[in-house]
Amino acid sequence: MFQRITRQALPASCSRGFTLVEVIVVTGIIAVLAALILPAVAQSQSAARRIECANKIRNVNLAMLAVADSTGRFPACGNFTDKAPFEFLHSWVVDVLPGIEQSSIYNQWKLGASIRDPQNQPLTQLSIPVLVCPADISFQPVDEHGSYGNLSYVVNGGIGYTTYSNGIHDCPVDVEGFRLDLNGDGFSCDDPNSGGDKGTFLAMGMFFNETWLEGVSRRHHTLASVTDGLSNTVLLSENVRTGYNPASSSDPFTSSWASPHSLLTSFYIGDPCLSGVCLAGNVNYQRSNAGIAAINSGLTRPEGTSPIPNSFHQGGVNMGFADGHVQFVSQHIDGNVYAAFVSPQGPSQGLLKQTLTAGSW
Repeated sequence: MFQRITRQALPASCSRGFTLVEVIVVTGIIAVLAALILPAVAQSQSAARRIECANKIRNVNLAMLAVADSTGRFPACGNFTDKAPFEFLHSWVVDVLPGIEQSSIYNQWKLGASIRDPQNQPLTQLSIPVLVCPADISFQPVDEHGSYGNLSYVVNGGIGYTTYSNGIHDCPVDVEGFRLDLNGDGFSCDDPNSGGDKGTFLAMGMFFNETWLEGVSRRHHTLASVTDGLSNTVLLSENVRTGYNPASSSDPFTSSWASPHSLLTSFYIGDPCLSGVCLAGNVNYQRSNAGIAAINSGLTRPEGTSPIPNSFHQGGVNMGFADGHVQFVSQHIDGNVYAAFVSPQGPSQGLLKQTLTAGSW
């Protein structure tokens, strides 16, 4: 009367599901693989950005060398007027525009006119991709409001820049604004001694501020004046703290690749002389890569306030040299070596040569 219920085997085509233990094991394996792969992927992406950044700075570097070859000199880092009303004119970038395939912008630029000139000001906000390192996270992308004058690269300004100080024109100061007494004789800016501080100042950097078509401040280097060797002298470096500044977007001379402002055009080494006074025993070249002037020390500072080499690459920055090659320079580079890279004439030809006998090198 009762039917026997028998257990039948499952069809061969059916498969059983995963057990909870198996799912946990597989999930763990996937997590381990992800933990191993993701850092490698991130590192690969970072390396790719660094290579692309190096290629861009190489292109700009070659354009700079083309200018030096065709004009017989390197351009000024920034051009100004020296007669009232004082005007900001343009940066070194304008000079290299033809060499980076931007002749159309160069041909529209009104040379000798203010950066605020109605013809020039709109040009300052144009986006030029080769001027921007892909690792520059401060880059302001083109959006519905227009494009921006972004910049990731700066020229070698040496120990400092020149400014108008206490009624004296063409006064050399360091990155912290100290007036420079490079020969330790107690005078700065208006040094009465032969050569004075300005001769040594010229030997310590590659690019300088100049007054446009005026004789007040005109100094420059040529390929021939780089006596320390083209392969040993830096022309360009990354600095992600320059270029477009969203906080001052209405003022083009503080937020554009065209700005000649000294804190935006160039990078500077730390002053090896305490408070700018190069007395014997007062010189330490380790200061050249220390404090607020240390490479990559300004990454968290506001845009336009850290005129030193800064990059978002791990461990250093890309730099372009006067022979055309690009090199990744460690942020821990010895201050003596760093200062020698920046000087176009080397320690024996003017890099604070009056202090070298004191054992600074």
